[in-house]
Amino acid sequence: MAVIFDEVKNYRLLSLQASMAKALQGLKLDLAGKKSAFIKVNIVRPARPASAVVTHPAVVEALIRVLRDSGIDDIAVGEGPAVGVDAERAFGKAGYVSLARKTGVRLLDLHRSKRVKVPWAYGDLELPLEAMTSDIYITVAKMKTHYHTGVTLAVKSQQGLLTPQAKKANHKDHDLHRSLVAIAGAIRPDLVIIDGIEAMEGEGPTQGKKKRTEVMVYGDDLFETDIACCYFMGVDPREIEHLRRAVEEGLASFESRAKERAAALRRSVFAMPSPKPKRLLNFYSWKNYRACAEDDHCFEEAIHWALGKPKYWISFFPKFLKFVLFRRFHLLRGKGASIPEQPGRVLCLGDCCRDIAAERGADFVPGCPPKPEDIIKTVSRMK
Repeated sequence: MAVIFDEVKNYRLLSLQASMAKALQGLKLDLAGKKSAFIKVNIVRPARPASAVVTHPAVVEALIRVLRDSGIDDIAVGEGPAVGVDAERAFGKAGYVSLARKTGVRLLDLHRSKRVKVPWAYGDLELPLEAMTSDIYITVAKMKTHYHTGVTLAVKSQQGLLTPQAKKANHKDHDLHRSLVAIAGAIRPDLVIIDGIEAMEGEGPTQGKKKRTEVMVYGDDLFETDIACCYFMGVDPREIEHLRRAVEEGLASFESRAKERAAALRRSVFAMPSPKPKRLLNFYSWKNYRACAEDDHCFEEAIHWALGKPKYWISFFPKFLKFVLFRRFHLLRGKGASIPEQPGRVLCLGDCCRDIAAERGADFVPGCPPKPEDIIKTVSRMK
């Protein structure tokens, strides 16, 4: 197993293409006779290429060129965004619709993909046909921190292969960290690429701060690559639960051969997500690693949605501002959420919070994820 770090200053295609060609030679990846490739990217929700939220499309375009130079013509690029996200909108904003037109590759919404059943820790796991049947499966993840899992790299990115139902189950019914290791037992990429030219620190994976690190990372094993990336980020991989579980199960080692190279290239240590709730005046949004990604965005989406509806300018915004300015307002999401000790009004979002809302008499918005209009109407009725 090997991991290669390469300094790449920008997203220019020629620089990226040269870096990839050199890395594939260093990894001794045999592409001879291979005709098809599936490229899994990281597009959790709509975000522009320069946001550091998504895999930059220039990285994928350079990879497509390298693969075609090696004789691989049948190439598909795919992702299953967070549950509730419009994949077409996410692909368009991230630059992948334009990329598909330019390069002629197939662009796949994995939530609509044909599936192959594979046994795993929780019965049968339905995985995309393209990932299972292509001659080579490549994951191109983004280097980011993550408030659920500490970091999101190659291992966490594989969650995007799953059906919406399986994603929900990993948050509601299973242990997410165990699930991530189990997914890797069902399917592993032949090649791992981490886009770290512009990374994200702090409140990742979507609301953190862009961090320019000017590095591309390549590996032939997703656990070893993620562990090496942790050393580059200044993160102790022993503190990342899914990586610790993988080592305990004998799937990887913390003694990465790339550790010294990673540390030598490090510009500064990545800031990690804060365990404290997100706060705006008297508005507290409590974190819960069992909450789905879109549960964490739905209140924000509701506010944006209400801004475009004049009828809510009088009913919703005055009520919300009253809570934020003069009273304490708690927002809860995810299974296992608990009522804060501090006094104040509590709003529980999503089906996972149904029981605690009923038990404590808190306001509740159903849905998985809840609809913006339902959130607005519930807040408007609160006293």
